[in-house]
Amino acid sequence: MTQIHRHQTRALLALAAAGTAALLLAAFLGCGGRSGGKGQEANPGDTIYVEGKISLRGSRPFPLLLLEAKDGVIYMIDTSPKAEELRNLDQMAVGVTAKVLPGVKGDAPALSVVAYDLLPLPSGERPIVGVIVAASLEEVVLQADDGSAWLIEGGFKTVFLDLAGSKVWIVGDRRFAVNTVRGDLRSIDVSEYGVIRGSQTGLQIR
Repeated sequence: MTQIHRHQTRALLALAAAGTAALLLAAFLGCGGRSGGKGQEANPGDTIYVEGKISLRGSRPFPLLLLEAKDGVIYMIDTSPKAEELRNLDQMAVGVTAKVLPGVKGDAPALSVVAYDLLPLPSGERPIVGVIVAASLEEVVLQADDGSAWLIEGGFKTVFLDLAGSKVWIVGDRRFAVNTVRGDLRSIDVSEYGVIRGSQTGLQIR
């Protein structure tokens, strides 16, 4: 196959992917109603804050990444810097800060997410989000985004031995401070967890 033919093939695949995504989105939106969310009123370039549930719809290799807002509006999340992390949060409740993108009108504004937070689970527990900075049989430590450090305990502890350097969320029974070689750390008996992003390149793990 010549180089020209390769470029033409890539272009056709890209067009097919875009067409498939558009058809899937149209079909999905046809099943729901309108609700006049902020995204419908916002202009391209505006920054908005929306709370809702992350939803992956369609089939691979081109699933749609959607945010189902609390008011019923469906937002399509573009390939923004946070999109890959959000793909790992399917069915999780989040609050996102995003810019409205041009090109998609009506019920499905396209968003480029610049920041997000995990909202409380159905149980009412708010997940702790952070990076596993130490992972050994002696101790597993999560450095949370808010600066706090947590000693992970309980039955899931051994699972985190293979997650050194990964960004994760955890919930569980939060306990008193435990004295460790790092000083006093709060401990948590983890009952649920999820991986948001794989190990960070260049992160030093003790």
